[in-house]
Amino acid sequence: MTIYYICRADDLADLELPQSDEELLACEIVIAADVYGDIDTELLAIKADSERGTYASLRGAAMYSIELTASNIQIWKTEAEKIHEYLLGNEYGEGHLWQASRVMSDEVDDYESICKKTRNFRLLAKGFSHALTSFHETEIRGEKMYFVKLLKSLYSIDEIKAVAS
Repeated sequence: MTIYYICRADDLADLELPQSDEELLACEIVIAADVYGDIDTELLAIKADSERGTYASLRGAAMYSIELTASNIQIWKTEAEKIHEYLLGNEYGEGHLWQASRVMSDEVDDYESICKKTRNFRLLAKGFSHALTSFHETEIRGEKMYFVKLLKSLYSIDEIKAVAS
């Protein structure tokens, strides 16, 4: 097991820190667990039990800690990464489920429009679009929150309160 501190790159600009694949993965997982999208900067992962980790901690640069093991790295690669893509998004910032929900909403809007233009069926789809969109958004948000909770538990992700500005 390796514990990493996740820090803002800007807070440690005085250190030269090339990132290993495992360190990059630690940052990726923490970003995936950031359900509110508060992380808007480049991150660095530093082993907590290293001189640089101590420096980052003393400097107040550590934002999060995360534990990586061979087994939970494998879980990310074989299970969680794909789920993340569906729920929380890809490099474009939108998950597949949100995209599908938007397409469904557009189709239902078109359906409502067709119904409204008829003489005999104008009440058929009244309010249907709003109800469907509201349901999808609520369910997807709930699923996202549960996924993030599982990530935080599986990877022992903890927020570190004292962060330098």
